[in-house]
Amino acid sequence: MRILVILLLNIIPFTITSQFYVKKDHLEYGFNIGTYVANNNTSVLYDAHSYVATTLESAFNPSNQNFNYSSAINYLDAEFGGVGTWEIDNSAVPAEMSYNPGFLIGVHVGKHHPKFKYYIDYNLADINVNGTSQIKDRFNNPADANYTPPVIISIRGRERRNLFNLGVVLDFINDEDFHLGIPFEFQFCQVSLISNEIYLDGVSQSHPVNHVPANLVNTSGNNNPNGFGFGGGSGLVLTLDMAENIMISFGYQGYFAQSNFSDLLKPWGLQHTAFARMIWMKH
Repeated sequence: MRILVILLLNIIPFTITSQFYVKKDHLEYGFNIGTYVANNNTSVLYDAHSYVATTLESAFNPSNQNFNYSSAINYLDAEFGGVGTWEIDNSAVPAEMSYNPGFLIGVHVGKHHPKFKYYIDYNLADINVNGTSQIKDRFNNPADANYTPPVIISIRGRERRNLFNLGVVLDFINDEDFHLGIPFEFQFCQVSLISNEIYLDGVSQSHPVNHVPANLVNTSGNNNPNGFGFGGGSGLVLTLDMAENIMISFGYQGYFAQSNFSDLLKPWGLQHTAFARMIWMKH
């Protein structure tokens, strides 16, 4: 018991007087840079099949009124000796799409107190999504001597997310040399499809995917599904001193948030960010 008391007497004064933020009641400004990993439950938007007016199948079908990819069919005929008998391979429809980790950049403003910090963030995330399908000659049999295997079709998309965060960071470890905090955030998120295109391997021409519902006559300005959602999350943030009035933070945060592209596609899902933040203090 005596040993325990001695240890407590030695530890308690240290934790009270040697804290990272004990004298740092201040405003801080900074910028964020990092990566954003989107939940794949909205990547289906880009598959050129599920939420489009002109499907992948119709885009490559010369008898369809929406057909406008003649250069691809001509290329296939010239390359493989076909006669326009190409069709999308149903086994590869819909395409399995997936997001790549995106680039994130933003700004940060916070107010520090010895035991917590509250702040606002604005971050912009730019994300790419990729998938593949394939097209084949409908009259070509694998047993034929001149059999032509299916040709790959690349499907690509680009997406932008504007992320507005209101949060608070609570102490987890408040040491003299570093601070480890637990953030809790409310997030307001605006998502927007920037582009969605299909490419046939070997053909430089891209074909934009039409997302306008087929029953709409006026298609101008409606080809980029977008909307607003919200959510919340938490994580860990490590902060270190760099120089006088300058700090750097490294953090991870996970968000359970809504990605609202339309009335038909607005799922909730877990999103992830990892970031570095350079901070300037103003007393």
